Amino acid sequence: MTTPQHPDDFLRLLRMRSAEEDGIFWIDDERLAVFEPEAARRVSATNWHRFVMHDRLLDVVRKRTSTPVHWSRIRSAWLTQLHALATEEHHGRLIERMQRIIDARLGEDTDLVMLTQDMAVRSLLPLALEGLTTREADLVVLDLHLKLLRLVSPEPGGIGHLLRFNAVQVRSGLVVRRVLRERAGGKRNREPDLADPFVDLLPDLGMDRALDVVTAVLTAIAGPPGTAAASLLYEFVRNPEWQQRLTAELAGVDPAAFRTAPTRAAPMTHRFVKEVLRMWSPPLLLVRRSKYAFDLGKTRLEPGQWYLLSPHMIHRDERIWKQPDVFDPDRFLPGAPHGPADRTCYVPFGWAPKRCIGADIATVQLMALCHLLCTRYRLTVADPAAVTMALRFAPVPENFHGSLTLR
Repeated sequence: MTTPQHPDDFLRLLRMRSAEEDGIFWIDDERLAVFEPEAARRVSATNWHRFVMHDRLLDVVRKRTSTPVHWSRIRSAWLTQLHALATEEHHGRLIERMQRIIDARLGEDTDLVMLTQDMAVRSLLPLALEGLTTREADLVVLDLHLKLLRLVSPEPGGIGHLLRFNAVQVRSGLVVRRVLRERAGGKRNREPDLADPFVDLLPDLGMDRALDVVTAVLTAIAGPPGTAAASLLYEFVRNPEWQQRLTAELAGVDPAAFRTAPTRAAPMTHRFVKEVLRMWSPPLLLVRRSKYAFDLGKTRLEPGQWYLLSPHMIHRDERIWKQPDVFDPDRFLPGAPHGPADRTCYVPFGWAPKRCIGADIATVQLMALCHLLCTRYRLTVADPAAVTMALRFAPVPENFHGSLTLR
């Protein structure tokens, strides 16, 4: 199979072949597409089993072996901390940060994709790494911004861009090291963020692997949350009838109840968010290397071979969803005939036990964005029909400019 150069063409070809070959097929001699829901769940879960953090290059050079640390231990520490952050107070702080970032751009004709990225990164940063100075935070945000541009930009930068990218990445890493080291030494306050549990694990992890763990969280907030938020705005402006329905629901919701449990307080808004994530869940493709052998019916995946997973392909499969290309949040009503066949068919945050740890906070953030759009701001886009969706590492709206004003 010759791989098309344009991502949109490649994904269309994958979708066509997935429909013809029941979701499992070889893309080329080295990569197997696993787009059938149950097979994707099984391969993903089994390959993650007993996954251990590898030694860093520095360990290899020094001919030393680090203490084995299972990723399940890292994940458990993250989930424990996230549970502590799932309160009305912390949700309220997240919404306040989102509001301050948007307020600073009121009335401007702006690139809405970059606005939502900036809002997502800066509002989520304190959950990942709290207590930074303004200079430290700006440096980390710049690092995440440059990483994002490398993913969403249709044209790669030149050598100058690459040198700057590497220099900023090193400096951002030094910030993380300094925070962890100073917290461990009592020179900086401990904070209720996703980095703090690894201060206590430094003796087992070592600074290099602790940096990897914190960097993984920072990288996770740099792309998918912002692109999901941009996709939400995309569907918001293209579906005025849903704007009206959400506004009617959210106008009657008690703010405290919304901050405490938004999915219960605003079920229609939750359905809207779920449908945005079904149609435009980032990233579009996940590339993995198998650790085990799998019998997948017509073919076999051997250890060491590469495979692709894709929530996007599963969410657009006509054998699973009726009219999958139609935006309809009501498909998530109980018993809706055009809804998912079962829970394995809706996987915007991946598969257990490796499901994205930030799934709940991401849902809160997207629902909070709906709340702000319906109760505080008015979003104006000159020609919503001219906005198109490009498929890169994630769905990215193009020609998406507009302004936000106070209601």
